Amino acid sequence: MVIRSSITLTGVGLAALVLAQSAALAQATDAAPAADPAAAQQVPAETPAAEAAPASDSAPAAAAAAETLSPLIEDVQIVGPWSDGTVQGVWRTVMVQSLADETDYHFFVQQLEGSGTDMQLRSSTEIKEINQIDGAIVGYRADEPSENEPNSLSLFFDLLPADGEIAETYELHFFPDQPYVFGPATN
Repeated sequence: MVIRSSITLTGVGLAALVLAQSAALAQATDAAPAADPAAAQQVPAETPAAEAAPASDSAPAAAAAAETLSPLIEDVQIVGPWSDGTVQGVWRTVMVQSLADETDYHFFVQQLEGSGTDMQLRSSTEIKEINQIDGAIVGYRADEPSENEPNSLSLFFDLLPADGEIAETYELHFFPDQPYVFGPATN
């Protein structure tokens, strides 16, 4: 009971510190920078420095994005750029655990259009063959897009077979608006 009370008090102290920092930042103007809230209050010795630092303006939006991410999503990666004339963006991969069977995964290649925080999903394609391989993906990497096909994507997967023998390499060649090619690596 005593330990629980001290944790609660520390949490309340931390919450008060965050509120004080937020108030100090909200009162800041270009002419008068925010006062250092740490100078006005002592941070408890057991509070890590990262928790004592003031939050950035984008922290609530970033936290909301992270908190709304489905627990079924196992991996998300930006794997390279693409361009199509004056339009450009990035390729993103998403691996999602199956709701029905925790050993099954679904792998998606997504094309995001735009840049910075102004990006929109242009397309999303499931690579269904990955779920049919008897083994586990232990890693994957992308090649740079070719000069002839600047909006294409080539991924190489390292797969460990279920029997635990020698790892195998598979390749995916993805071209927008065309069928993709997936299979054992040819080199």
